[in-house]
Amino acid sequence: MKPHTPERDAIEGGGGQDGAAVLARYGRRQQARVLSREKRKKQYRFIGWLLFAIAVFWGAGALIWSGYGALKTTAGREIAIMRLKEAIEDRDAAALQALLRVADETAPINGQTLTPLFAYFDQHPEAYETLDKEFARQREGGHVYIKGLTSHPPVFTIHVFENRYVFEPALYFVHVRLDDPEATLVVNGREVKGGATKDPFIKKIGPYLPGVYTVTAVDPQGKKKTVRVELFGGARVREIDITK
Repeated sequence: MKPHTPERDAIEGGGGQDGAAVLARYGRRQQARVLSREKRKKQYRFIGWLLFAIAVFWGAGALIWSGYGALKTTAGREIAIMRLKEAIEDRDAAALQALLRVADETAPINGQTLTPLFAYFDQHPEAYETLDKEFARQREGGHVYIKGLTSHPPVFTIHVFENRYVFEPALYFVHVRLDDPEATLVVNGREVKGGATKDPFIKKIGPYLPGVYTVTAVDPQGKKKTVRVELFGGARVREIDITK
């Protein structure tokens, strides 16, 4: 087997003009390899910088877009809260109806059912600050309300529904203790039929939207007793004693 001889040694072993020509071709090939290697390095550096630039641009774009989205979300939330408070302050039932949402059909939202809420804010202007504190807790995740498990829901729970912010009002029930189980109940001037409980002297009424209510018990002889109850925050179920 013929031993392998390095190309340059073979060239240098040649003689005369043939050896010089071969040596020149070898030199050109070596130079071509060096130029090709340098060219590839430049291409790699260009591709690397291009990928880096794309990554930076993409990252910056994502941050800008993310920042814009967060800003838009925050702005939309704050605007919705402002509209809620303005509707309450202006006693604008139509505007408030567009902002509120309840899943319970037994608690309709209309001008009549919103009157107790307007009355409460008229009597308690500081209630706007209460709402601000509740919305701040909801924003920070410090007050998470799980329907059916938490007995003290926010007055208004803000959430997104159909790509817009809406407010779900807390719905309250009242357990009324009576002197006479046959007494008639009147809430804010309207007669209501109380639901039975385990105790025949206690009737359950509701659900009611947040607000201030007067509950009157009229016994079979026509004697009346009235109690005022404020439903704004706190427990979902309240107990009042109308026998006193």
